[in-house]
Amino acid sequence: MSNENENTTPPNEGEGLKETVEEKVEEIKEEVEEKVEEVKEEAAEQASKLAETLTRLRTEKPLVFYGGIGAVVVVILLLVLMSGGGGVQQVQVPPLQVGQTYKLVNPNVTGGGDVLLLQAPGRMGATDPELRAKEQVCVVKAGTSAKLVEQTVVNYVKYAKVEPQEGDCAGKQGWTPVINLKQ
Repeated sequence: MSNENENTTPPNEGEGLKETVEEKVEEIKEEVEEKVEEVKEEAAEQASKLAETLTRLRTEKPLVFYGGIGAVVVVILLLVLMSGGGGVQQVQVPPLQVGQTYKLVNPNVTGGGDVLLLQAPGRMGATDPELRAKEQVCVVKAGTSAKLVEQTVVNYVKYAKVEPQEGDCAGKQGWTPVINLKQ
């Protein structure tokens, strides 16, 4: 019966192999360290040459040297100035007067969308579907005329209580952000 776990290599031969591997590892370590030192010396030499060239340019041709610095600054400024401008645009809200009639349009929908009327201002973020269904008064079709009944501010957001004059929601009153009112 043969035992597969049995070591067939003589004991002395395994130790010799281990010493050979350790020697090779040491040789590779030394070669890597030499290469690292060469790269460091080369980088230092390149940096020294660059500093030398810049110093010579500054003393021999100061107009070119300082003009180059100015050009780099101008390019950076242009990049900074041209990269902005994609900010958020604010919707312009007309000055509202109680008793006036306005069109209801949701500006957050491309081309204008329907407007949700709620029982109380500030409840637009209700995420629970059951709570939102209880709070919802009506969904007004975009472009429907509505009379402004009241105004208020909740958490820095202006709300308007409106009464639609036509459609399925005619005669009902509900709250909506004032950005949904157009003249």
